[in-house]
Parts: sequence; structure tokens; C-alpha cells
Amino acid sequence: MKTPAKCVLLKNTAKTVMAGKYYFSIMTLIFAGMVTLLFNRFTTNLNTRVCQELMKLLGLKANSTVIIAASYVLPFFLSIVLNVLQIGLCLFFLKLVTNEPLYTFEILYGYYHDFGKSFRLSFVLTLLSFVCFLPTDILMDFRNSKLPISTELLLGLAAAQILLLLIFFPISLALSQVYYIMLDYPDLSASEILKLSMKIMNGKKKQLFYVQLSFLPLFFAGVLSFGIGLFWVIPYRSATMALYYLDVMKPSQTTNS
Repeated sequence: MKTPAKCVLLKNTAKTVMAGKYYFSIMTLIFAGMVTLLFNRFTTNLNTRVCQELMKLLGLKANSTVIIAASYVLPFFLSIVLNVLQIGLCLFFLKLVTNEPLYTFEILYGYYHDFGKSFRLSFVLTLLSFVCFLPTDILMDFRNSKLPISTELLLGLAAAQILLLLIFFPISLALSQVYYIMLDYPDLSASEILKLSMKIMNGKKKQLFYVQLSFLPLFFAGVLSFGIGLFWVIPYRSATMALYYLDVMKPSQTTNS
């Protein structure tokens, strides 16, 4: 089936399976959002405290290399822990599209079930995002701190960001199914899961990119509605992504559903 037709089929199926389930999905996503918000606030406060203690202990200034490095390292490792939450969200929407019993607490699945493997997979995906968006983070830090930045450095960071994005998109698409695979094949190791995701996405990365891109107008509309529309768009997209995984693994099952 051609990519546009496949995209329409998946999204129409998602609309069907989501009928009458938006309220529970929204409540679950709000809970996940509250966990993320609290964790991010904790991360910010802890990072500030650690940097302040290092400055006192080592007698360093805020713009020293050690303090700047520390301000990146701690949030990075805490982000790995937070991103484990995505495994539970994948489980939630997999169960939703297959009409299995749903429980909100299952979004914490990655923390209480084989956390070691969950952490390793989250580490790989978090590291990929961290490295590939580092130039943008550095630019934002310059802007927030109001420090001067030379034209050469600005152009260098911009060029590096463009290059890293060209690397990021194909790799992230190749690894896009790791959390679903972990849920479906619990006996596989983290490295085996990564390899299987790359294998099943071989030749399908453009297809997934097209499906993801098709949600951009809906996200823009959701933002223009003061965020209210996102309560519909995010569950709809999450259900579509779960259906995409099922289609990749068992095409006939999704097509006939």
C-alpha cells in the first residue's frame, strides 16, 4: 500500500478505536504531564543547588567550564530516568488500540518492570536527542544568560545543528519502535531490541516520517486554540503510532481491522 493511503488508513483506524476513549486518555496524559512537570522542577532545583555547591567548594565562577559542564551532565542523566515514562505511555496506547483493559498506573510500567533494560533503552534515545540538539541548547543558554556570542560561533553552531539534524532524523526513525518491541518481546536484551527496531524500520523510515509529518497541521491548530485542541491531537497521534507499530509487525491484522 502506498504511503499516503497507509497514513489515511492508520489515522482513520485511530479515530475509530479512540471513539469514547478520549476522556480516559486525556486524564492519563494529564497525570503523565504532572509527573513530568514535577520531575522537571525537581531537576532544575537540584541542578541549581549542585552547581552552587560546586562553585563554593571549588571556588569557581558560574561561567567556568566545570560549572557549565555540570549544568548539562546532571539534567542529562535525570532526563534518562524521566524518559522511561514513555514506555508506560506506549503500553497504555497499545492496550487502548487493541481493546485490552487499561489502568492509569501502567504508565509507570518502565519503572517497576525491568528498570535496568528500560534505563538502557532510554539512555540510547536520550543520548541521541541530547547530542543532536546540543547546539540549540548552547544557543539558548547564551540567550538566557545574555552573554555575548560571536558571529563565527553563531554560524558554527547553526551549521552543526543542521548537520546533526540530518543525522538525528534517520536514526530516530530507525529506533522509533524500541519501546513497543520491549513490551512485545520482554525476553530480548536492550541491544537485541535496538537491532530489531532498525531491522523492521529498514525501508519504512520515509513512511513513518510522512505519518508523523501529517500531524503538524493538527498540532498548529491545537496551539492556536490556546492548547485546548492538543488534548485531542496528542491521544490521536499516540494511538496512530501504536497502530503503526502493529501494522509494521503484522500488516494484515491492522489492514483488516
